Amino acid sequence: MSARDTILSRLRDNRPKPAEHPLPPVARLGDMDNGQARFENSLQILGGQVLERQEGDTLATAIARRFPDAKIVCSAVPEFDGTIRIQDLASPQQAATVDVLVVRAPFGIAEMGSIFLSEAQLHNLNSAAHLTQHIVVILSPADLTANMHTAYIERPEFKSARYGVLMSGPSATADIQGVLIRGAQGVRTLSVWWD
Repeated sequence: MSARDTILSRLRDNRPKPAEHPLPPVARLGDMDNGQARFENSLQILGGQVLERQEGDTLATAIARRFPDAKIVCSAVPEFDGTIRIQDLASPQQAATVDVLVVRAPFGIAEMGSIFLSEAQLHNLNSAAHLTQHIVVILSPADLTANMHTAYIERPEFKSARYGVLMSGPSATADIQGVLIRGAQGVRTLSVWWD
C-alpha cells in the first residue's frame, strides 16, 4: 500500500459520523424572515432588480419594455417562447450571443437576495447563466427560504444537483480604490419576475 493509500484509508476510518455532529435546530440559525420584501431589498443592494409588472403586462411585454434592443431572447422555460429555446443552442459558446436568458429558479434566498440555478433549469448548458448579457429569473414568492441554513435543510436541490450556482445580482468587481463595476464579467443585469 502506498503512502497516499495509507493516509486516505486512515482518514476514511477516522472521519466523524454525521450523527455525532447534528445541525442545530433551524430556529437558532439566524433571521427566519423569508418574505418577498426582504428578498427584494437584498437583491437591490447587490445590483439586481425586480422586473415590475405594469397593468396588462405579460412576461413578454415586460422583457420587450426593459430590453428594447434585445434581438436574441433565449427561453429555458416552457411558458415563454422567446426567439430561441435553450435546447437549440448548439454549444456553450453560442450562449454568448444571447441578449436575454429567461429561466425559472426553483428557490430564492431572502437574506442574500439570491436565486439558485442548476443543470435542471439550464438544461445542462450551465454556461448560459454566465455568458448571456441579461438574465430574467422567474421566481415564485412561495419558493423563498430565509437563509443559507434553511435553504440547505429544506431544499432538495442542494443534494440532487450535480451543478448549482447561487446568483445575487449581476457580476461585479471593485478595485482597491473602491470603484464598483457591475456586469464586468458575466451577466450585466439580473432581473426577477414574480410569478
